[in-house]
Amino acid sequence: MTLKAGINLFLFILLLGFGASAQMNSGRIVFERKTNLKKRFGDNPRMKNMITEENKYRIENFELLFNDTVCVFRPIEEDEPSAQQGFLKFLTNKNTVYQNLNKREKFIMMDLWGNTAYVKDTMDKRTWKITESTRNISGYNCRKAVWAMNDSTRIYAWFSADIVPSMGPEGFQGLPGTILGMATEDGSVIYFAKEVKPMDPPLNALTYDAKGKEIYNEQQLKEMLLQRMSQWVKPKDLEAMFAWL
Repeated sequence: MTLKAGINLFLFILLLGFGASAQMNSGRIVFERKTNLKKRFGDNPRMKNMITEENKYRIENFELLFNDTVCVFRPIEEDEPSAQQGFLKFLTNKNTVYQNLNKREKFIMMDLWGNTAYVKDTMDKRTWKITESTRNISGYNCRKAVWAMNDSTRIYAWFSADIVPSMGPEGFQGLPGTILGMATEDGSVIYFAKEVKPMDPPLNALTYDAKGKEIYNEQQLKEMLLQRMSQWVKPKDLEAMFAWL
C-alpha cells in the first residue's frame, strides 16, 4: 500500500468513527403506542364482555419534539377505523406533556375521559436499574433499563445515548439518553419509536399557553378527582394513571 493510499484509508476510518459517535440534540421522534385492552381491563367485569378478540388492540401515534432544553410529547390526531370508535377511545389517554429539562418542570394537558385537566409540577424522579441487555430500535442501539412502578408492575425502557436529552414517551425521563422503546412487564402497553429525524422544531411547538387555565399540581388534581368521582375512581387507579407522568 502506498503512503497516499494509507493516508486516505486512515481518513476514511476516522470519518466513520466521527459519524458513528455523532449525537443528536434536537429532532422529532414518532412513537406508536399499542394497548392490549384485554390485558389492561380483562379483570373488570363491566369490560369483560365489551372487549373482544377483534377490538382488544388500540393503536395510537404520538410525536416527541425536542431540543437540548425542552420537549413536548403529544398525540398525532388521525382518523381511526370504526372498530376503534365509540367507548374504546375512552379506555386510553392522549396526554400532551411539556418538559423543561433544565428547570425540571413539567406541564401536562391531561386527557381525562374526553376532558382536559392542566397540571404543572416538578418532573418525577425514578430509580432505574440499567442492564446489559441491548436491542436496535429505528437504527439506534439501545440499552434496557427497568423501573419498579409498584409492587406488581415493572416498566421496561430501551434508551439510546446517541440522542442526548434525557426524555421519552409521556413524562418518562431520568436515563442517560432518550427512551425509544417502553413497555409494561405484561405487555399491556408498548411504545416504540418508528421514526427518528434530526431537525430543529419551531419554538412555538415547544411552548405552552397556560393563560386563563385552571392549573393544578398532581396532588391537588388527585384529591379533586377522588372527591368528585370516588364512586368510579379508586386511589390505586389514580396512582397508576399519574405514574406515567
